[in-house]
Amino acid sequence: MSGDERFDREIRSALHDLAPDAAPDRLVERVADIPSRAPAYAPGRSFMRSATALAAAAVIVVVAAAVIVTRPGGNTPIAGAPATSPALPTTPASAPATTPPSAAPSAAPAGGPVPAGFQAVSVTFASSDLGWVLGTAPCSAPPCTSILRTSDGGRTWTAIPAPRTPLLGAGLAAEASPGSGVSGLRFADPDDGWAFGPDLWATHDGGATWHQVTIPGMASAAVVALEASGGSVHAALYDMAGTGGPSVRVASSSVSGDAWTTSPVKVEIGAGPVPVTQLVLAGTSGWLVQVDRTVVGGARLVNGTWVAWTRPCASVVGPAVLAASGPTELVAACDVGLWSAPQGEHLYVSHDSGTTFTETGTPVPLDQTAEIASPGTGSVFVAGTTSQGSAIVASFDGGQTWQTMLEVAQSGGQDAGFTYLGFTTSTQGVAITESGAGTSNGLQQVGTLLMTRDGGNTWTKVSFGG
Repeated sequence: MSGDERFDREIRSALHDLAPDAAPDRLVERVADIPSRAPAYAPGRSFMRSATALAAAAVIVVVAAAVIVTRPGGNTPIAGAPATSPALPTTPASAPATTPPSAAPSAAPAGGPVPAGFQAVSVTFASSDLGWVLGTAPCSAPPCTSILRTSDGGRTWTAIPAPRTPLLGAGLAAEASPGSGVSGLRFADPDDGWAFGPDLWATHDGGATWHQVTIPGMASAAVVALEASGGSVHAALYDMAGTGGPSVRVASSSVSGDAWTTSPVKVEIGAGPVPVTQLVLAGTSGWLVQVDRTVVGGARLVNGTWVAWTRPCASVVGPAVLAASGPTELVAACDVGLWSAPQGEHLYVSHDSGTTFTETGTPVPLDQTAEIASPGTGSVFVAGTTSQGSAIVASFDGGQTWQTMLEVAQSGGQDAGFTYLGFTTSTQGVAITESGAGTSNGLQQVGTLLMTRDGGNTWTKVSFGG
């Protein structure tokens, strides 16, 4: 008996044990033929990875055969809904993760040593294991923009290629910086990522290569926020030269390509000195809030289309920050009466995708809020300032009660303010603080990445190992 015949008999025997009816001959022939096929070579993929995937495919075929022949009544098999990973909440976080924790880039660079003196500016996680940090480190040939990658949940890091463009810092530092460059980083999955603010750079090979992207009709517009979720990436742009005056526009593309289209919806930028745009996504739903001293405009993503939206806290005469824990669950921390009769920070909750908001009635115990995240319904984390420095406070009952989770005291006369707060899962979250450090050339922003792995109860500084 030949080896092929023996393998054919083994497959038939296994299928016979798994099902009362014999498997179709064509299925057995396809499975038996798998070992004799040479795996196709793809750049960036090892032979072992291809062979492993091929073997796994054989197992899937056998299991599928068992399901097909044992399903009662002879009905067509019903495919289950695909599993999705929890969203990365946005302040900007959060673009929802779309890959399982074990996912790895298909063509990612091997990585190198972390540069000494690395400082974090922006962080993004595509799963609980796989994440990237945009930052900078001293170098001899500027620009010194750097990107680090982790595949073990932030325990170890390696350096990968970064766009050859200046790093502008985060938050107000980015708004005040002249010229071109980037200040934020987002990855939708192991392969597809973007560095932005105000320029836009993209990678579709895990960061091995980067290319600059120009959105059609928006060549002179600045990208001020970007998030990815549900297979799409959305970018908010300041269109200062558009018809009808300055406005915020939203451009969208599939995550795997650069075919950007711009929504006709225009959102007012505001007349204040420091406009801030927040882009929040959850699955295929999304929201945009424009703040310039007060909440001046908004837009909402419905069935793949951006439409005008009555933003939260439009009448509180103060700013707001927004987060989502799902397509229908939103929270907004609003500084009520900041520019009229200050009443402190209040939390507003929506259970209908932002159609209506209800105030919780219990003030947020912060002087001012900077970032907000909601890892699950009823769970809210808010970062901001206090009289002693900065802090993260949390509520686990929808804003009825609050507790302080982290306090960051002043250091050297400078506040360590929060520029990012987000959760990858219900237990794993990240935050970035920035503080000013005196140098011979003036004030330098120093960024620190913090992580929690126990639902926000404890936060530890991440060591990059440079």
